Amino acid sequence: MRHQTSLVLVLAFTAVASTSSCAPPDSTPVPSDPRLCDGPLGTRAQLTTPIGATEGPRIDEPLECSEGGSGMDEGAYIRIHGQGSRQLVMPGRSGEQTCVPPAGAKSGVCPEVPAHEVADEIKKRLHARGIVVNGIGAGVCAQPAGDDFDTWDYSVGITDWKDADAAVAIVDEVLQGWGIGHHFGISVRGMNCDMVLF
Repeated sequence: MRHQTSLVLVLAFTAVASTSSCAPPDSTPVPSDPRLCDGPLGTRAQLTTPIGATEGPRIDEPLECSEGGSGMDEGAYIRIHGQGSRQLVMPGRSGEQTCVPPAGAKSGVCPEVPAHEVADEIKKRLHARGIVVNGIGAGVCAQPAGDDFDTWDYSVGITDWKDADAAVAIVDEVLQGWGIGHHFGISVRGMNCDMVLF
């Protein structure tokens, strides 16, 4: 009897393991271009959104970085400025003032918005446009310090400069739609090839 029970448990475990997947259901396939080991595809010249514009997306000059270690450390951080009144805060911060504003909410509702919620919305819209996303969180060359949002250069990563203008426009659209007056970024970066199998 003991032998049969062990056999049944092994078969049940094998069946479950063979049908499960380690990848989240909404994950984007990892690009299989070895050039990403050296940084993003394309060139900075492909970004045509005006720097310091007074209309449309308001961006700073991209902060280019070459830290060395991997393609994830090669690229640029593009800061996009919101024009609303809500501030972004790091994930994990809680309280009745920290929330996602419902559509059409007055500016006093949800004065603090979790950055990862904004990132998730941007990621969803980038995926809908067919743009490859390669991470959410600290931007290229950021020096994060605890939960100080401004040190994180919080961003969504993309792998190709050809997508930078569309990504900037999507970030601007989300910031405007959610009434955010803080900044959020796009990191144009390569991949960490120590962790990716081509």
